[in-house]
Amino acid sequence: MSRSALTCADSRDCERCGEKALPQVTYINLLLAIFMAFIGLVSGSKAILVNSLYSFKDFITSLVVVIGLKVSEKPSDWRHPYGHGKIEFVAMLLIGVALFIASLFLFYHSIKDVWAGFQGKIEVPKLIALWAGCISVIANYKLYKYLECVGTRRNSPAILANAQHHHSDTGSSVMVVVAVIGSNLGLLFLDPLAAVIETVDLMHLSLKMLKDALQGALDVSVGSEVKGRIEEIALLVPGVRRVGDIHARQLGHSLWIDITLKVDYDKPASEGYLIGLHVRESLVKAIDNIAMVNFSIEPFMP
Repeated sequence: MSRSALTCADSRDCERCGEKALPQVTYINLLLAIFMAFIGLVSGSKAILVNSLYSFKDFITSLVVVIGLKVSEKPSDWRHPYGHGKIEFVAMLLIGVALFIASLFLFYHSIKDVWAGFQGKIEVPKLIALWAGCISVIANYKLYKYLECVGTRRNSPAILANAQHHHSDTGSSVMVVVAVIGSNLGLLFLDPLAAVIETVDLMHLSLKMLKDALQGALDVSVGSEVKGRIEEIALLVPGVRRVGDIHARQLGHSLWIDITLKVDYDKPASEGYLIGLHVRESLVKAIDNIAMVNFSIEPFMP
């Protein structure tokens, strides 16, 4: 993978390399998952084995994001007048459910291994697991920083969720390194204990994904901060005396806005319409990834 694909010098770099790099990130996650699983089996490290599932989860997530972005960016049609943006939330929902079930299963078996570790019934992980853990730390951190940049610029909840997965993976990989060292120093329970902590983290992450996906699928409104910014921009347009209702929702990585503008009651309808177009243009220039601004004009009565 080229250096430019994992670095983000400025916003233009993120936008330019985003689409090309996402499939590459998917391949990297698959290779990392295979590598960690192989090392986990060879070294006898339970923590490395569970860590490989982190990477496999990231591979599945990245794959769904790539497919979801291609589908969500299709233009709207008569059957889908609001576009296809919700496919990202559907993908997040499915991944969240699968991840929680798998994490629960691994949690149960990891608990049993901790008890076996206290009794000295498990083998000491080979030191090759230490090197694998270090490679995982570096790879996941670089992927996290890159995907955070791309997801922020594209305002994509799926990409940002993927970035958070790699952030969590970085921390878990650091813990794996510590656990392998501790196990080789005689604390055999540390390796499976790290696996237990990893599975708890995976369950927490999956529940957060489910929450975010449900909010997106149910058209939960954007926060008051975004609405406040929309109102401020609209009030700067000459002729806007007051802003009425503001309804803004996230559809995939796009923002849809419905806004009511109040203008002087004695202005002709044509002038009020031009004021509304000016507001729409100002919002699109000031806020990234706006798909549509619908406005209505009402008379302002002092």
